[in-house]
Amino acid sequence: MIHEGATRVALVLVGDELCEGDRRDGNGVWMARELTAAGACVTGMRLVRDDEQEIADTLTAASASADLVILSGGLGPTEDDRTREGMARALGVPLVVDEAALEAIRLCLVRRGRKATLARGRQARVPEGHDWLENPVGVAPGVRAQVRGTTWIAVPGVPGEMRAMFELHVRPLVRVVRGAECKIGVCGRPEPELARALDAELASLDVRIGYYPHEGEITVRLVARGPEAQSRVADARQRALTLLGEDAWQPNVEGGRIEHEVVRLLTENATTVAAAESITGGLIAHSLTRVPGASAVLTCAWVTYATASKIDLLGVSDALIAEHGVVSEPVARAMAEAARQRAGTTFAVASTGVAGPGPLETPGRPSLPAGRVHVACASDGGETTHE
Repeated sequence: MIHEGATRVALVLVGDELCEGDRRDGNGVWMARELTAAGACVTGMRLVRDDEQEIADTLTAASASADLVILSGGLGPTEDDRTREGMARALGVPLVVDEAALEAIRLCLVRRGRKATLARGRQARVPEGHDWLENPVGVAPGVRAQVRGTTWIAVPGVPGEMRAMFELHVRPLVRVVRGAECKIGVCGRPEPELARALDAELASLDVRIGYYPHEGEITVRLVARGPEAQSRVADARQRALTLLGEDAWQPNVEGGRIEHEVVRLLTENATTVAAAESITGGLIAHSLTRVPGASAVLTCAWVTYATASKIDLLGVSDALIAEHGVVSEPVARAMAEAARQRAGTTFAVASTGVAGPGPLETPGRPSLPAGRVHVACASDGGETTHE
């Protein structure tokens, strides 16, 4: 859904290291988020090597569906930095040294106590007939070109410089279209089932729905642009939360995941939790401790990976293990109940399972496949639940 009047923006991220997986791009993600929040529509994000013909071809293709093309990277002083050359080739003009840009580079280096070298002169070149752009925090100037109604802006790949130049040169070009969005976290529902339910329920509201799976949960993003965007998103959010019931929550922090919701609910209810982990090897405790404020609710955790440690550290009966097997519902329940009693917490969670790669073979017992997991939750004064 592209709302009428929204600036269409294409992102081109330049660098061999990005294409080869040697370095992870962060600039494109940051710019896409900022542009979307400002009401623009990001039409695509392309990675391209430090090759002037590939850069030229990518620019030409990106311009077909964009009002603004932003290039990041390839503006350094060395021969492997080819963004200017790619822009010039796409424009069909030579590169020329801009004296004002060269003076800006010289003054920046003087302030840093360094001398300008011949290599720095490469950074002062711009496609003939087009403009250089001030870099308020670094040496490399940017480049701006106008191409048949589309603006091209090149900024350095250094994140701090990119962000400063984005604020100075890019943000003013984005036509602001009022919009609204929200995110809902969902667990316990497969993505196709979730999409069928929400797509049908929200079809009449002119709201774009995005589904983003993570491990064990899905983030649903609701976006609207234009008139009454806020009310349409609010209506969609309420309908979704009502439809999904306890399977859904609204993250209370940016990037909030299910562990944030667990810590929030435990805190609000003045309750505490402990963990007794086998197959998860401490990951339950880790997921909680990376949430600010978790120290108020998580008291302790045991990683009882070996069978003997479940007996020695938690006091699980060896007879129980012998009767049911270490990967079983009774053992998971016993681990959770022992952890809660020893920690003195409101709740305790336990996990035991078969990590693989092959099945668990125990003499005299049926084979258990890799991936079989038992999880139990014990509560103070309540029953112990199991899945």
